[in-house]
Amino acid sequence: MPANPNRQRTRLAAWLAALALFAFDAQNALAAGKFDGTWSVTLTCATGPDGAYSYTFHFPATVVDGVMHGERGDKGRGGWFTLDGKIEPDGAATLLGQGLTSAPGYSVGHLDPRTPYETTSAPISTRLRAPARARPRDNATSCS
Repeated sequence: MPANPNRQRTRLAAWLAALALFAFDAQNALAAGKFDGTWSVTLTCATGPDGAYSYTFHFPATVVDGVMHGERGDKGRGGWFTLDGKIEPDGAATLLGQGLTSAPGYSVGHLDPRTPYETTSAPISTRLRAPARARPRDNATSCS
């Protein structure tokens, strides 16, 4: 009995769809892992419209499977801050921060210490760049 051409086409279409799904998942896994690892975050806030002092935070963050989490300070204490969000395959990210205020002079509105806040109304947009490849040192003064 000859093979049914419609059945063969259906099997071929199903096989190609499964292969395409695998390739899509593999590509997403590779893209998600491109920025995985530990990062150094520098977050700078300018002087506020009401004269709130400018400040800069430096803290580590970790990216796992394309999702970032960073934390500064001790949870529950003034000045504590977290930064979370998804890193896109091209490094673009919209990150949300939340934390507790520290001294009133550093928060817009001069809020009491340990007042909770979130950046949901003004998410932090950034772009991660893959680290440059290490270059060998050729002498003691070639560091940058």
